[in-house]
Amino acid sequence: MGNRFAEKLLTFILDAVVITASFWIAFWLRYQSGLFLGTYAPESLGGSYLIPSTILTVIWLTLFFLTGLYRDWFKESRLDEFLVVSRTVLFGVFLLFVMASSDQWISFIKTGEIPDLFNHNQTGVVVVYGVVLLIATTLNRFVLHTTHVSLYKKGIGVRNLAIVGAHESADRLIREIGKHPELGYRFIGFIDQEKKENHAGYPILGKYEDIARLNKEKGVNGLVISHHTNSAKDIMNILNYCWDEKLTIYMEPSLMDVISGHLKTHDVCGVPLLVLLQDHMPSWEAQVKRLFDICISASMLIIGAPVWLLVAALVKATSKGPAVYSQERIGQNGKPFIMMKFRSMSVDAETKSGPAWATTNDPRVTPFGRFMRKTRLDEIPQLINVLKGEMSFVGPRPERQYFIDKLTVEIPWYIKRLKMKPGITGWAQVKHKYDETIEDVKTKVMYDLYYFENMSLLLDLKIIIQTVMVVFTGKGAK
Repeated sequence: MGNRFAEKLLTFILDAVVITASFWIAFWLRYQSGLFLGTYAPESLGGSYLIPSTILTVIWLTLFFLTGLYRDWFKESRLDEFLVVSRTVLFGVFLLFVMASSDQWISFIKTGEIPDLFNHNQTGVVVVYGVVLLIATTLNRFVLHTTHVSLYKKGIGVRNLAIVGAHESADRLIREIGKHPELGYRFIGFIDQEKKENHAGYPILGKYEDIARLNKEKGVNGLVISHHTNSAKDIMNILNYCWDEKLTIYMEPSLMDVISGHLKTHDVCGVPLLVLLQDHMPSWEAQVKRLFDICISASMLIIGAPVWLLVAALVKATSKGPAVYSQERIGQNGKPFIMMKFRSMSVDAETKSGPAWATTNDPRVTPFGRFMRKTRLDEIPQLINVLKGEMSFVGPRPERQYFIDKLTVEIPWYIKRLKMKPGITGWAQVKHKYDETIEDVKTKVMYDLYYFENMSLLLDLKIIIQTVMVVFTGKGAK
């Protein structure tokens, strides 16, 4: 993990140096090299250019970050990286070109005089700057990529992988890892609950309960769960020892997992593998998402306070019991928290039946509670949970431990929901109705997994817009 961070930090620093140098090289070529005649040439490239140079460097680094140029490119080809760098640089240069030539285009509209863009001081240097920047950043990335590959082949900075399950199905992966040392993986042994002797010439490192120790002592920072260890119970046992560890957990998918397309696979040494417990949203997006949660939830609670007090009074007036109902739910990484809602059911709703999902025309729901469910007003107190960081605006609905224990047996991939922070609304909520049966839950889990694999600020915005539409149409309410 530390090696990967050091690589990204080095790439970031060298990008900053190369981008800054490109600015000064472009201005020297344009104004002082003598290659371009008939244009204004400043006497020196002094302090007056320091501020714009710094600003442009910050902008370029931000653009590189937003387009994913600081992810793990060691897994991908130089061509893939070159195409992304080129696309990013060309897009940025185009924006600079439009801004630099805006006065000429305005003049063209007014006078009809065709602009001489290349010979114009500002726009001409943008073209030169773009060419220099593209060459410099591409060359920088190529050198870094080549250096990384060379170091990996020598065993420097590699990731240590262990396979969970010492069986023949793992042999192909071991062979492929050995063929591609340049990808930065090194297989060091197996984790198995039963076997004690070596398998395929590699040691049995320990059992599930030894994962944390192996992570620290042996530097095991990647696990691959083999086909012979893919029951829901085994997966749960393995993950219980991995929640707090800095591990990448892969799993060999079944053919149906790949065909269904609900779960993304990652190519590791030519073998398609699922990635469990992975954070799919970049850290900067996660921070923006949290800032959005705080700002919007606080604003809604304050601005809508008179309405929420009126709703609470109506709950009290139309049925016996407290206005706000609280219940323990399971949050991110399996941590329990107390979730709040405006009470929509009678106070003794589950006294006789025990925990149960709502049904169509559920007699436990009060008349005003039915209206709140239809308009999603019952969810408003969860804005407090959002402020506290226990929930987010968008995410899978939090569930009770009772149902989680049942669902992890019925639905092997249900555990992936617990990696996400639960939300007030989610992809499943705008795509499907309230849960009534286990089949409804299975359908919603597939929607939640889709969100997990594709989560982004853009998808969150889409879900919020659709939620507003659901509130006004009453779609999915019971």
